[in-house]
Amino acid sequence: MRSSLATLVFLAAVPAAIHAQDYDAPRNATVNAAGATLLKIDARAGMLRVTGRTDITEVRVKGTAHASRKGMIDDIKLEATRNGNEVEVRVIMPDYNDRGWNNGWDDSSPVLDLVIEVPATLPVDIEDTSGDLTVETVSAKVRIDDNSGNIRVRDTGDLTISDNSGGIDIRGVKGSVDIVEDSSGEIEIYDVTGSVHVGRDSSGSIDVSRVGGDFVVERDGSGGIDYDDVKGKVDIPSRDRYRRGRRH
Repeated sequence: MRSSLATLVFLAAVPAAIHAQDYDAPRNATVNAAGATLLKIDARAGMLRVTGRTDITEVRVKGTAHASRKGMIDDIKLEATRNGNEVEVRVIMPDYNDRGWNNGWDDSSPVLDLVIEVPATLPVDIEDTSGDLTVETVSAKVRIDDNSGNIRVRDTGDLTISDNSGGIDIRGVKGSVDIVEDSSGEIEIYDVTGSVHVGRDSSGSIDVSRVGGDFVVERDGSGGIDYDDVKGKVDIPSRDRYRRGRRH
């Protein structure tokens, strides 16, 4: 079996240690989520971990801003608000490229690492720019639109992902999984009660096991497709059918 994405060390374990930056400051917030029907998270650069809890009715955000210059810290802001039935957590981070401070994202660029605790039954909609992302124990629907960085998902409801680059590691979905598109990176999906659908995968292998419904891949660029223990139909590009039934 290929090396599992589960062995990757995600930034949640050591969020500050990997940043080559000298300044940091807390960014925390709490929002009442009782009766809310959606949490929107607009994250930028940095680690993001979202954890569902059955014993809270609030959205609790603990963040740490990191920057290589003290003047950057004050410009990294966190907004957490409620508008009707929606709770929104939003990161505001100026583009320092416009000021000529650096020539692109690197270790000196400002980031805001976030750890967010949410009511487990609250649906979550995530927009993320860069950095590793973890979602766990959210029993409601989860949607992720990610530009770069590894994605790790554990024990959620229906899951939808659009990803530009980075590995995707999904386990324990009570519902269906829809990978709308994935430009690059390995995809591993295990233990899904519903169906698994991959719309467009440009590069990287796909490994699927223990699926209660169908497994469908519409378009696949490069990388093999391995699967087993799929209860429903399997519909994958014909060039990958020789891999049918491989078990790791």
